Amino acid sequence: MQDGATPTNSTRPRVLILGGGFAGVGAARALADVDADVVLVDRHDYHTFQPLLYQVATSLLDTSAVSDQLSDLFHRQSNVTVRRATVSGIDLERREVAFDDAEALGYDYLVIALGAQVNFFGVEGAPEHGFPLYTLDDATRLNEHVLRRWGAVEADASLADDGALNVVVVGGGATGVETAGALAEIYHHDLPRRHRGVDKSRARLILVEAGPELFSMFSPGLRRYAKSALEKRGVEVLVGEVVESVTPTRVTLKSGTVIPAHTLVWGAGLQASPLATTLGVELQRGNRVPSEPDLTHASYPEVYPVGDVAAIPGEGSTPLPQLGSVAMQSGQAAGENIARRLKGEPTEPFAYHDKGTMAMIGRGAAVVQMPGGRTMKGRSAFLAWGAVHLALLSTTEDRAKAVTDWTWAGLTHKRGGHHTASDEEEARARTPVGAVQG
Repeated sequence: MQDGATPTNSTRPRVLILGGGFAGVGAARALADVDADVVLVDRHDYHTFQPLLYQVATSLLDTSAVSDQLSDLFHRQSNVTVRRATVSGIDLERREVAFDDAEALGYDYLVIALGAQVNFFGVEGAPEHGFPLYTLDDATRLNEHVLRRWGAVEADASLADDGALNVVVVGGGATGVETAGALAEIYHHDLPRRHRGVDKSRARLILVEAGPELFSMFSPGLRRYAKSALEKRGVEVLVGEVVESVTPTRVTLKSGTVIPAHTLVWGAGLQASPLATTLGVELQRGNRVPSEPDLTHASYPEVYPVGDVAAIPGEGSTPLPQLGSVAMQSGQAAGENIARRLKGEPTEPFAYHDKGTMAMIGRGAAVVQMPGGRTMKGRSAFLAWGAVHLALLSTTEDRAKAVTDWTWAGLTHKRGGHHTASDEEEARARTPVGAVQG
């Protein structure tokens, strides 16, 4: 153990995993049968299923369906200890990690699975006034904000003229399209039912994409289908447009168009955790930490950067994308390679298995693109999307919650996962616009 590290009563090697997302959990699970002390550290005490956060933000799922206590995920894995702490620094030379709210820990092997954060690309006002969708807090914050806007307009209909009901969603990838589609569902059905004094025709949903088309990762046919499906649901699709600035009540595009909107959802990009910049190693685009084919770092073979924080070799010189599937598989592979080393066996190169890409647009509408070029769209893709996401949820209880909420919404157009605004929030909703931000 390195000097300054927290002592341990065990003489076994310590594997320290930073981050309780897909990559971190995958690494810890792969170490179930090794003779080592595995310490998983995250600033939260829960794991979040990020691909479904937009459904929390739009009241389709409750927070409990997409989050699980990390300790519950490993209650049968005796060699794993879960700690809640915030990483403040990583000293690769000393093999030590410092925390804001706990003693430093030394390690024999380190898995850096710190994930990513939203990238606003320098857009003025976006960090202060935009709503990203990358954490559970992001999702609940957006949900409460939308409810407050509708409550405010019900109390004072003139606020609709100022754009209080309007939402601009930035980004034509999966996050942006899925969020726009889900918002369309609640804007047309659920929220008007709850706020009968609001004229829903006063609400606009606008999706802004800088590129020439939505869903650049999909085939042309699926791109056209996605755009058509959104427009049928009342979403205005603006392609080739870039957001220049954001205020609490206005979104200005570089073309000069000013959109009155009190809500801007940001789904346009990610960048690696800022802790990557403190490591003292060369980084790749988006401040991602490069990894070798076996997922180690070239200068520190005991360190495994994985998931969104890592630039993992893909085809050619392009690193693999920051996707949940890459995080899951790379985390598991890193854990397996550490297990091999602990047993005195050679490591193996990581081979990412692309199982296809899918996204849901709305009820009965989704797109699926599988390896080899086969595609699906519409209801069959929607059913496939549901089956895959149920399989990926962490526990049987999560799957049961999701099925219940999805079925209820499908049958009634009502949302099972509503987060009811508190009395304080309702009071804030009825204050003049400009007095409330966020």
